[in-house]
Amino acid sequence: MSRLWALGLSVVVMALLVACGGVKEEDLDGANARIELLKSKGVPDNKLSDARIRLYSAREHQSKNNGAQAKKAMDSSMVFLAEAEKFYNEQVATLGPKIDASLKTARDAKASLTGFQVKKIDSIAGVVDSFKKIQWLLQADNVATELVALLPALREDEQKSNSIRRRVPGQWVFEDRAKSVEHKEVNALTRKVFHFQPNNRVYLVESKKGQSGPYLREDWEFRSWGTYDFKGDTIMLIINRFQSFKQDFHRIHMVDGKPVWKHEPQPVYDSAITDGSQDRSITWADLTEDFKRR
Repeated sequence: MSRLWALGLSVVVMALLVACGGVKEEDLDGANARIELLKSKGVPDNKLSDARIRLYSAREHQSKNNGAQAKKAMDSSMVFLAEAEKFYNEQVATLGPKIDASLKTARDAKASLTGFQVKKIDSIAGVVDSFKKIQWLLQADNVATELVALLPALREDEQKSNSIRRRVPGQWVFEDRAKSVEHKEVNALTRKVFHFQPNNRVYLVESKKGQSGPYLREDWEFRSWGTYDFKGDTIMLIINRFQSFKQDFHRIHMVDGKPVWKHEPQPVYDSAITDGSQDRSITWADLTEDFKRR
């Protein structure tokens, strides 16, 4: 009798151990790592959600010492994870040639494009190449497909660029004089002169002189050098040198109850620009509306 009792007890203990044992923490972490790896490689969420839900359930059951249910959920998660990995491997087998074909289409299109249209293709194609290099082919394919879809818009931008390319070179001048009915003393001239050279060099002179408010007089001039190119009907200015040629300001301060003009000059400097901080753009419509050609 005691032998049967001992045998029964051992069976119960083994059952409890199985029920409580469930799954190992490292197995849960390993499955999660496999899911995250597939996600990083571009596998869509709808292919991973079943495996992720079952894995979450397995972790919850395990935390409550419900080993049998944890193992069941873990086994189910592994089935869905295997299906997701199979999906990725089957996609990878066919994506390489498809990506290469998309890149060839885009790079062939460069022959008829210029300026920022070419830069756009090079930039996106560079992203595709980077993904290919680390074997993230689903993401590479997504970006390559978007690049091909962008080509009609880039061709349209090229037509807009061609329509203004020969009309931009020359000297363009903007002038605006600030006046005030309330403050008759206000009278300041803002002036911008854009020199677009035929060799795609650009030289800008921007200045303001006069009393611009009741308490402020300005006399400053900034000069910029660089190149220009076209993005559709927008002129892109790439500035590589910026000079604060003059910065003289006068402000009114109250001294002994009386307004006194004080000279407050600011430092002048001449700097090489390498971070794009002075880059700007102007549309052809704004150039012809706000500036006069001289």
